Amino acid sequence: MKPNDAFHGITTLVISVTPHGQSQGTAFYYQKLGEKDSSKEAQWREVKETWLVTNCHVVLPMINNREVIPDSFSFHLRKIENNKLIWEPITLNKEQLFERTLFHQDCNVDVCVIKVLDLLTDKIKNSTQYMQWYPVHEEQLPGNNNISIEVADDAIVIGYPRGYYDKVHLYPIVKSGIIASQWGVPFQGKPYFLIDAKLFPGSSGSIVVSKPQQIAIVDGKMMYAKEKQFAFLGIYSGDPFLQEYPIEFDDMTIFRKKGFDLGIVWYGNIVNEIIEKGIQLKGEIS
Repeated sequence: MKPNDAFHGITTLVISVTPHGQSQGTAFYYQKLGEKDSSKEAQWREVKETWLVTNCHVVLPMINNREVIPDSFSFHLRKIENNKLIWEPITLNKEQLFERTLFHQDCNVDVCVIKVLDLLTDKIKNSTQYMQWYPVHEEQLPGNNNISIEVADDAIVIGYPRGYYDKVHLYPIVKSGIIASQWGVPFQGKPYFLIDAKLFPGSSGSIVVSKPQQIAIVDGKMMYAKEKQFAFLGIYSGDPFLQEYPIEFDDMTIFRKKGFDLGIVWYGNIVNEIIEKGIQLKGEIS
């Protein structure tokens, strides 16, 4: 899988529709593969399950300081129609969203997963007109491959920022930055790290990966890959802000927020934690 191809198909546009309007974000595909046969260099492997990964606040938009369950939630495939690429939505209603979505046991972790393999399978059974999507998987997490990661390394963010991407080919925008906090250490005790990157509004849910490379040093030996490889680092969920002193007017108070041009990225291994021990939404659908 070439990074150029993967970067084009690794993410998808997602839309949550509520009675107050709609919000847009990004999700990406994550899959569980069947066991690899160590005696074979190239082989087909069963896809056990595929999930959409995004932020909780993308699936459950905040309206008037409370989470709202959307009336519908859609992700999209790129379909070839009349020699053009169009978005074809796959839409979940409230009940389906309840059934398919898992959240982390820690409600402060802004990551969730949605089971979609059967939905994707139904689509490709009935049509060959869809552009390929490229899920990441557990073997691409740092520590499971030969790519080492540390602070100041390049970080690539791939997503569909609100209102600005290639609407002809439906390709995402790829932005770059660097890892800005100590790698592998929960920043301020939370399971995320920071990247130094100035991103577009609406980039929530974007996947963050390492810069693709063909050469790696493993145990003092140079290793070479025929195709460039990258590691799945995490899930982008927005900018941290410093709230400054309030500004008082005659009949109102305004709080100014100053950005740091930093981004919060939840570590990628959180996805497996959610898949294995995640919880569903509780309570009545409203």
